[in-house]
Amino acid sequence: MGKNILILMCFMSLIACKREAVFELEGNSEQVLRERTVGLRYPTAPGRQYFLSTQADSSGHFLLTGEIIPGKAASLNFGYQHLPLYVEKGHYRVIKENDKYFVVSDRKESLQNRYVQYMRRIDSLDATYNRLSHGYDTISDINRKAQLSDQMKRKFALRNDQVISGIKEFAGTEIALNIINELMYLCEVDYRFFTKAMKALGDSIPEGDLKDKITEAYRQAQGRQLTGKAPVFRLPDVEGRMYTLEDFKGKYLLIDFWASWCAPCRAKNKELNKHYQELKDLGVNVVSVSLDNDRKKWVKAMEEDQVAWLQLVDLDGFEKSKVRADYKVSGVPTVYLIDPEGNVLITGPSLEEIKNAIK
Repeated sequence: MGKNILILMCFMSLIACKREAVFELEGNSEQVLRERTVGLRYPTAPGRQYFLSTQADSSGHFLLTGEIIPGKAASLNFGYQHLPLYVEKGHYRVIKENDKYFVVSDRKESLQNRYVQYMRRIDSLDATYNRLSHGYDTISDINRKAQLSDQMKRKFALRNDQVISGIKEFAGTEIALNIINELMYLCEVDYRFFTKAMKALGDSIPEGDLKDKITEAYRQAQGRQLTGKAPVFRLPDVEGRMYTLEDFKGKYLLIDFWASWCAPCRAKNKELNKHYQELKDLGVNVVSVSLDNDRKKWVKAMEEDQVAWLQLVDLDGFEKSKVRADYKVSGVPTVYLIDPEGNVLITGPSLEEIKNAIK
């Protein structure tokens, strides 16, 4: 009997360590709430499935308190706000800075407050990018649009570098996982970024639904990538001469999928122009495949961009192109480095990556 009581006491102690009724969060929404329910939910939970919730009063003020599992990523939903939160024991407040809301802890050195500092840095970079991109879609001059696209690309790269730094900073916690989860829309279309983010997580990834969700998304992203042997193709150049993949066997091949109507592609043409001679000296064949369905627009774009390397075209256009589907091109520009045996080495390689692969 005494032994059973001791086992029960140990079991209850474990539960007490796991759940602690010490969480408290208060705030006030200045906006009109869709409903008065304010709740905390886990990132993998459906819609409004809260693990803690309360009702805001008529002014939008609320006090949320109850049992929590420390060390979990969550989000606070009230009105139209969705605020990332790392749940630890203690008292939290919702604050407003300009037009942004954040959840801060009374403990100055808490992980949540460090998380907020990270979010502020990203918000600042996003604001810079958004100012730069304002009016981008209304620009009709494709060359002007290409120049702006190049500037936006550099700003976006700086922002993504900060994201990777943030994942490394919080590696070993669910904050790192939630940073990736909040950017899943980007990860699903940018495999290189997704891979960097997964590597930044390190080896001590907390077990749980959030880890399972992200690792499964990454597995699916891997399945959408072009790997192994490059698919065969047969496409004409501007003179109508046909080329196949076999024509480039024995040398490295940099194959660039683009279109005249794609501003980032036109910026990529200018970038390739700068490095073409160096790539040529390295023994790399550079070939572009246009997915235009209008020959005149394709030729005009080549003349404007003064491309010096081999240009092929699939006049079936982006939507109907078989070679696009075979090469798993979901958007342009898409660039692959292929080795002399026809194996796909790198997607979207930088000049340094090309040099290292050849060495």
